[in-house]
Amino acid sequence: MKKLLLILSIVLVPLAAQVADEREFLNNANIAKEIELKAINMTPKIAKRSTNIDPSVIINARQSIIEWKGGLKFINNYHNGNLKVKSGNIYLGKENNISGNIVIDMTTMTNLDLPESRKEYLIGHLRSEDFFHVDRFNTANLKINNSKVLEKKSDGTYEMEVFGDLTVKSVTKPISFKATVDLKSNIKKASGIMVFNRTDFNVQYRAEMHLDNAKSFWNKMNTTKGTVKDKVIKDQIEVKFEVISKSGMIEK
Repeated sequence: MKKLLLILSIVLVPLAAQVADEREFLNNANIAKEIELKAINMTPKIAKRSTNIDPSVIINARQSIIEWKGGLKFINNYHNGNLKVKSGNIYLGKENNISGNIVIDMTTMTNLDLPESRKEYLIGHLRSEDFFHVDRFNTANLKINNSKVLEKKSDGTYEMEVFGDLTVKSVTKPISFKATVDLKSNIKKASGIMVFNRTDFNVQYRAEMHLDNAKSFWNKMNTTKGTVKDKVIKDQIEVKFEVISKSGMIEK
């Protein structure tokens, strides 16, 4: 009996130790697995860039050109000048649809048609509270919502109708206009003419205007007085633009 117990102890003790070792190994492996899973769950997840964002181009403010034109009713008298783009970007969507935003720096308003001696007076007047009140509203904004291709021309450019929202003096109104858009080259271009009604944006002349030499105008107005107010100024302001992008695109 003693011999049997001795034999069993010789056989079973190492076996039990082996089983214990295996259990400890498995237990340690499970602990390691749990630690690994916790580490994975605790690792910050990097957000994937949305695939809904279209590639875009940045507007080249220095090379882009904006020319304004406004005049008087009843007589062929116009003034025109330039404005500079402050910043902007255009998104290029499917089927050549474009959207984006363009900020115009109203403090850069200049005049092109008058002699130097008269330019300062006109620009100061347009920048005053009587018109654009530039000290308070120093930028205008064009938000491009979408566009529609009207024609693809033989040179590869597109004739488009552009739909957006124009903000002047913190007043926002919907606007649409046609533009010729070149998307085929590394540098994108868009040109056209946009017309808006200044009275929609509270751009109104509140002081008296002197028109001493406009005799034909006074005949049409049936008056001999030399002073009038806002009614003699054309409501429509024409904005001719050529917007040019910087080279290359920002991909999705």
